[in-house]
Amino acid sequence: MASQKMALLAVAAGLLCMSALLNGAEASCGGFTASCQGPFSVTGSILSADCANDAGNFAFSSLDLNSFLSNDNGNLVEGNDYIATCTPEGFALLGSPFYIYANCAQDNGNVVSTSYDINNNVSNDNGVLAWHSC
Repeated sequence: MASQKMALLAVAAGLLCMSALLNGAEASCGGFTASCQGPFSVTGSILSADCANDAGNFAFSSLDLNSFLSNDNGNLVEGNDYIATCTPEGFALLGSPFYIYANCAQDNGNVVSTSYDINNNVSNDNGVLAWHSC
């Protein structure tokens, strides 16, 4: 049932992005590491960085990843409230990928280590970190 909800959310997000593109909006899906600078930090579920705005000035920004990530049987996926069944374990910036690591409970009660590349979804929107489901 959770995976059906995730699939429905993904389809809805895709339709919203397509609608925005058809109406002339520019898709901004991920890539925050290209215009934000460190020190990057992830404290609990809060991602923080200094991000450039359109004028080229850097400003501190943060984003609560718990509002956008979920645990699906031990895997981090788009959704919300991953903190309910996962323990954040840090992050790694490996060039373009920016992995969030967590230990998450599976349906059978086992706890497994998992990761998610948030650079595919988090963007810098004029100096503000934002999540996009495109």
